[in-house]
Amino acid sequence: MKTHDLAKALTQLGKLLRTLPNQELEELGSTLSNFASGPSADVGISLSALASLSKFSKSDWEKVARDFELPVDLRPRDAARDVMGKILTYLAENDAERKRVAMKARAATDQPSELSNALKFLLSNG
Repeated sequence: MKTHDLAKALTQLGKLLRTLPNQELEELGSTLSNFASGPSADVGISLSALASLSKFSKSDWEKVARDFELPVDLRPRDAARDVMGKILTYLAENDAERKRVAMKARAATDQPSELSNALKFLLSNG
């Protein structure tokens, strides 16, 4: 991981922490478990994750499709959000593929991209 990647991750962590109540760090674990257990929290976290994923470029999404060998039809005129939508739709409709991608992401030995790390996180928590 490079310094700019870490800075981006810390910024995202800061945004997440600002959505939670202002409290002592020792109480954070119980708040996160309570926060994540409610259905409305799932929607908020999912929307936040989706918004974060939409910031990646088309080339980032194309790399993920190649890295995970996803059979999605990517055309040169597709925008980043089109490629993202195709990949997410494909994974949403195929449980076996979602599991395969999650396993492949966990087993990856090379340096994964920030987007691959994000998908790995979402797939392991979904």
